[in-house]
Formats: sequence, C-alpha cells, structure tokens
Amino acid sequence: MSGNLSKSMRENYDTHGVDEYYKIVGSSYRNPHFPGIKLCMNIFMNKWWQYQHRPSDKGVLVCDLACGSGEVTIALQEWWTTCQTQNQSTPSAPARPAVPRPVVSPPRPVVVPLRPAVSPPIPTSSRAQPLAFPRISSVEPPLRIVATDPYTSDAYRTRTGLPCIPMSFHDVAVEGLPDASKVSFEEIESELKGEEKVDVADKDETVNADHGEATTATVEDSHPEDREIYDLVICSFALHLLTTPGSLYELLSTLSYGARWLVVLEPHKKPEIKEGWGWTLWDVTVWQEAQGREGEFVKESALSSL
Repeated sequence: MSGNLSKSMRENYDTHGVDEYYKIVGSSYRNPHFPGIKLCMNIFMNKWWQYQHRPSDKGVLVCDLACGSGEVTIALQEWWTTCQTQNQSTPSAPARPAVPRPVVSPPRPVVVPLRPAVSPPIPTSSRAQPLAFPRISSVEPPLRIVATDPYTSDAYRTRTGLPCIPMSFHDVAVEGLPDASKVSFEEIESELKGEEKVDVADKDETVNADHGEATTATVEDSHPEDREIYDLVICSFALHLLTTPGSLYELLSTLSYGARWLVVLEPHKKPEIKEGWGWTLWDVTVWQEAQGREGEFVKESALSSL
C-alpha cells in the first residue's frame, strides 16, 4: 500500500486507527503541509539563531521527533544551505571604462510650471516581507540531526538519506531522547557525500542501510541525565496524537530534562501544554515569554509552538 490513502487525516485515523494507518503507509508517507512547515522553520530558525545560538565545535544538536518522511529535516537542511549561500561574496561586475563627456554650452533657463511632489508608493502591511536569513560561515559545524519515528523509518531514509531511530513517544517518555554520543554523525555525513564507509573497531553497530537504524557506539545504555542536552526538539504534526493528558505530560516532562527548546508545529491549537509540565510558552515574534495564547509561539524549558 502506498500514498496517504485519504486526503483527510481524520478519515484515515477513524478508518484504520492511528497506529495501523502509519503501519500501512509507513514507507511512502508524505506530509501534504510541507510548504507551511518549511516557512515556520525558516521563521523560527532565523530568530533562534539570532538570539540563542552560541559558537560550538560540535554543531547544534536537533531531534526531529516523530519525523515522518523528513519534512522538518529537509526544511532545516535547506535553511542551512540558504544561510551559508548568503555568506558567500557575490563577484562584482567589471568596471566600465570611463567615457569623456562632450563639452556643451550652458543651457538657457527654461520656465516650467510647478508640479505637485509625488511620494513613492508606501509598502502595505499585506505584502509579505522577505525573511532575513542569518549569514552562517562555511566553517560552522553542520546541524546534527537525530530522527525518531516508530513507523516511517524507510520513508525518512529514502527521502533524506539519513538514518531514523524507531522510537515511539512512549519509548522517548520512558527511555529519554536518543543518546547523541552513540550516533556517528561522521558516518552519516560520509553517506550523504557518497563516500565509502570505514569500519571502526571500537563500534558495535553501524548504520544499517536497509533499516535506517542509527549508528551506536557501545552496547551499554547511558542514563538520560548523563546524555548531551539537545539544543532543539522539533515535533511536526504529531504531538496531538497523544490524546490523554497523562501520556502527554509524561513525554513533555522527559523532554524538559533532555532539551533546551521544543518547537511544536500543529494545524490547530491542540495539544494544550499546561503550566508545570516543564515548559514556558515563548513568543517568537518579539522573542520573549508569551502573554496569553495568541500569536506565534515556541516552547522553552523553552517551548516553541508555531
């Protein structure tokens, strides 16, 4: 079975159930809202990089939580490319040789009628303003993206070329976010560039190209509190699938210990993230703690919801 079955996700869920639906379309799933996802990620990343990014020799650590077929990952990759392209200097056009002006007689004064001054048109607020992308140097370490999804590993790898860890929301809530120290970002970069993978003796597992499993460094599991903190966790069109407050609280509480920022992309106002669940609602527009629930938001331990 391929495709997204019905265009109505509500109909898909009602007909098959959430789990069964994603099992059916797991290898071919596509989110039809990719343009909106890309725009939201551009807006957020431009602001986040301006106010929160700090120089690091490792690179920003991101978890694409419930990654689907990689819409968020692709949006981040395209944003990164745009920012680095902006940093490249544009070659200037060759200067034209100077041409001497002919000598002319002073013109006779001419009387002309006065005309009213006409101001240039004023841009209206309805016109979309171009986004201001930051300039990112080519020597800046690339984004380190770790993806999780229990159903769409094949679709994610086919579309992005990156591995996906088959963890569900429940898995993350119980076990914590994936241990970044066990993910070989060097091998992932080599695969993307088409380079030959070199076996490393001290690693117990490598990226499985058939199943999209992330590379691990050791057999032993580390404690979640000992793991590297993620800079960003991004969950797109999925968090509302947690329909009970208990399961939602359990996940959000765990994420608050493992990540600095949580970005939630949803087509509606669900789920409701309450105070005391480990996150503070953040207004992306003015980059400060949000007042009320109107506007463009993000969650910070910081929660960001767009």
